[in-house]
Amino acid sequence: MPRRYLTEDVFESALSRLHEAYEMGRVIVSISGGKDSTVCMELACIAAKETGNLPVEVMMRDDEIMVPGTFEYLERVTQRSDIKFNWIVARQPVVNMFNRHNPYFWAFDSLLPPEQWVRRFPDFATEIPEKHIQGIVHKDRFPVDEGKELISVIGLRTQESRTRNMAVYSSKGHFTKPDEYGTVLVRPIYDWSDGDIWKSIDDNHWDYNRAYDVLARFGFKRNKLRIAPPTQSINGAEELQAFAKASPKWFNKVCERLPGVRAIALYGRRALLPYRRLGETWEQVFQRECIDKAPAWIAGRSIKVQKKFLNDHKRHSDQPFPDISTCSRCFSFGSWHQLANAMYTGDPFGLKLTFLKPIEPEFFRSGAGTWGGGKPTW
Repeated sequence: MPRRYLTEDVFESALSRLHEAYEMGRVIVSISGGKDSTVCMELACIAAKETGNLPVEVMMRDDEIMVPGTFEYLERVTQRSDIKFNWIVARQPVVNMFNRHNPYFWAFDSLLPPEQWVRRFPDFATEIPEKHIQGIVHKDRFPVDEGKELISVIGLRTQESRTRNMAVYSSKGHFTKPDEYGTVLVRPIYDWSDGDIWKSIDDNHWDYNRAYDVLARFGFKRNKLRIAPPTQSINGAEELQAFAKASPKWFNKVCERLPGVRAIALYGRRALLPYRRLGETWEQVFQRECIDKAPAWIAGRSIKVQKKFLNDHKRHSDQPFPDISTCSRCFSFGSWHQLANAMYTGDPFGLKLTFLKPIEPEFFRSGAGTWGGGKPTW
C-alpha cells in the first residue's frame, strides 16, 4: 500500500484535521479512558480554543468494568471547565470471553441488586435505550444546524491493526462518509505511533489514565499498553493477571460478578484455548472442543465456520485443509489449529470471523432484545 508522507509533523496534522472538523459542524469526542482517545480529547481542546468552540463536548459509554484507574481518570475529566462531559449508561451486553456458556454480561444489570455490580455509575450519568455503539452519537441526541455535519472524533490508529489501515485507505482520508445515523467519523491521529502518543502526553503534561503505569511496572512493552474492557478478548488475560496482583479487592469483585474470570488469574491465556491431547490432530481438537463438547451456540457457529472454510479451500486446492501449517490462499484462517483457537470461545461479536453475525442478546436472555442493526463492538 503506498504511503504519502506529509511536510508537517503528526501533531500539527492532527490539529489541522480537528480544525477542519469544527468548520464542518458539531464535534463530539468519544473517549474511553485509553491513551488514544485521551490525546484526541486534548487535541480537540486546543483546536476548540483556537476556533472559539469551547467547551469540548465529550461522550463516554460506561461499561461498568474497566481496570482500576480508568473511571478515576474520567471523573477528573468531568471536573474540567473546558470539557462538557456526557456520561452515558446503556446497560448493554458486554462480552465475557471467559464464560463459554453465556458470553454476555449486562453492564449495570437491572436484574441484579446494585450491591452485586463492580461499581455504580455517577448520579449525573444519562441513561439511553440504544445498546449498540453507533446508536450513541446521532443527530437526535446531538442536533446540528442546517447545512452542518455531526462529527464524532475517535482515537483510531492504523499502527494497531492492518484492518484499520485498510479502512483509512479505502475512505481516502481521515473522514468517513456519514453512517446510517448521519454521523461522520474523524480519525485525527490515525498516522500516530505509540511513541507519538506518549511523547505528546509527556511534552504537554496532560493528565492520563494511571492504569498504564501499573501495566508498565509489570513489564508490559509499549506496544502492549492498551486499556479496553478486560473480558472482551483473549488479550485481556494478561491485563487481568496484572491487576489481580495490583488491585486484589477489585479483582475479587470482578470474579464474583463474572464466572470464569478467576481461572484467568490462575492459568492466563491457556484457559481460553483448546487443549490438544497426545497424538491428536488439530482437526480432532476442533471437532471435540468446538463441536462435540462445546455449548450449543458455539457448536452451531463452529459447524458453519467448518463448512465455509472447507468449501473455500476446495476452490483453490486439491489438498486436505492444513492441520498446522497454514494455507497461504485461505486468507486469515488457513489451518485447523487457527480455527480451533478462534472458535473455542465462539467469537460472539464476530470480531475474528467477520462473516459470523453477532449473537443477539435475546439468545441468552429472554426479553433482552436485539442489536437493532448496529454493531455491538466496544
